Amino acid sequence: MLTFCVLVLATANYAFSSRVSDANAFVDTIFKEKGPPLVRESRQLYPYARIGDFSFKLHKDRFTRDLMVNMTHGKVRGLDDALQREGDCRAPFFRGGLSVIVCNLTMRGLNIAFTSLVTRDPQFTNWKNIWVSVDVTDSIVHLEAKAPVGEGYGEVRAFVIKDMQLDVTYDSNLSLNPGNSEKFKEEISAKVKEELRKIFTQYVSLVRQVFRSIRVR
Repeated sequence: MLTFCVLVLATANYAFSSRVSDANAFVDTIFKEKGPPLVRESRQLYPYARIGDFSFKLHKDRFTRDLMVNMTHGKVRGLDDALQREGDCRAPFFRGGLSVIVCNLTMRGLNIAFTSLVTRDPQFTNWKNIWVSVDVTDSIVHLEAKAPVGEGYGEVRAFVIKDMQLDVTYDSNLSLNPGNSEKFKEEISAKVKEELRKIFTQYVSLVRQVFRSIRVR
């Protein structure tokens, strides 16, 4: 389960009322209309963001030798329209002189593709080339947006990724027993989660621009 909390002090040309439909429309404007074009203009995020090469070892057991794994050419695709509203937002409410909307988002369509080199050869002379694919399968994004009552400008205050569920698949040319298969997937999942947090730091900078481009009155 991926949870990200976005605490936003935002202002924008948009009217906040107490209706759920207004909150829904505001969030859809951000993540369906305004956000995707900005991501597509970013060379760091589109058509893909990069994950740097990394390596790990699966240690030998009674039946197999150590497996050395080099993960290369990691490409994260789908960042432009990865975030969408999940169900209805809460009705906007007032707190501390600010208008607040709270909404759940979900992440869909995000894929990370790798080329991997693997070997059990202790001399490291015989490497096998395989593909590895990672999909974000389950995510909940908690969005909280705050806007001054009346006109003003705001900013993104926090963007925290707590967890995410990933589905790792790999080339049938790589034969692993169930235990090693699980360890293989765990190593890759841990690294992908770490790198996605870094990538979404760049994404947040674009979200800031979006919130500053829409005026709440």
